[in-house]
Amino acid sequence: MQVLHQLPKFDDPNLLYGCEAMSDAGVYALDQRWAIVQTVDVLTPIADDPYTFGAIAAANSLSDIYAMGAKPLTALNILSFPPDEIPPVVLREIIRGGCDKVKEAGAVILGGHTIRDSEIKYGLAVTGIVKKNEIISNDNARIGDVLILTKPIGTGVIATALKNKAVAKKIVETANKSMLNLNKTASILMKRFKANTSTDVTGFGLLGHTLNLAKASRVGLEIYASEVPILPGALALAQKNFFSAGSIANFEFAKPYVRFASTVNKTWQMLLCDAQTSGGLLIAIHKNRADKLLNAFYREGIRNAKIIGRVIKGRGLQVK
Repeated sequence: MQVLHQLPKFDDPNLLYGCEAMSDAGVYALDQRWAIVQTVDVLTPIADDPYTFGAIAAANSLSDIYAMGAKPLTALNILSFPPDEIPPVVLREIIRGGCDKVKEAGAVILGGHTIRDSEIKYGLAVTGIVKKNEIISNDNARIGDVLILTKPIGTGVIATALKNKAVAKKIVETANKSMLNLNKTASILMKRFKANTSTDVTGFGLLGHTLNLAKASRVGLEIYASEVPILPGALALAQKNFFSAGSIANFEFAKPYVRFASTVNKTWQMLLCDAQTSGGLLIAIHKNRADKLLNAFYREGIRNAKIIGRVIKGRGLQVK
């Protein structure tokens, strides 16, 4: 982020959201009505099965498009691998998983690029489209809004435990199912019920992305720790300290800007900073529409969605 702030700025009236906006994706106006939304994301393996890894990586890449209320149109594969160590069948399965998830999103893959590297990495560059008056950015949260999270957190500690062969298969399968779920339906519904703001929860953890939303919107946020949905098994793994280096870095970054209540212990503080993969949408919506949106989520099978906080005056975060 520090590097991005030092880069040259682009002076183009059609550039609606660029690097400096801290938004989930870049947005460029095509005409008076339409804009394209672009993003790119790449992951190291998050699952043992290559097909599952490819599908999760694709869902993760598509998420930024959905967070801004856009519809994905096209994608490009990005795949790096050590050529002398990985059998072609593994690479084929990774890409097949990604292709199937892109098809589920109603988009197409146009091609891609491969790179010789020391480890496998896979993801997508995605282009979407949205009406300019329907863009949902992360800079419009309003005091009094309710915060809704659509997926449980905990994928980071589960993935770290998986790498250490210290987690039950059922816990991994539940986490994979959550990561494989597209944010497509959540995006459609938040637009229907006129959400003010949205961001997706991925690598910076819940508190990192929440801080970004608060800063962009120039507001404070209050988070109810006990209401945050958590994947089965994640709390126990957090208590065993299965946090990645990225999650620890998230905590160190967030700590100066967050006031934790005495009832929120260190395990919970770290779990709220746990680096996520293909997490849910964090949505700010007027309190009078919040219950209607939640009910719509439940009807469409998004049963883990919960109210986890509210927008308040001030700056930074309060976690109770």
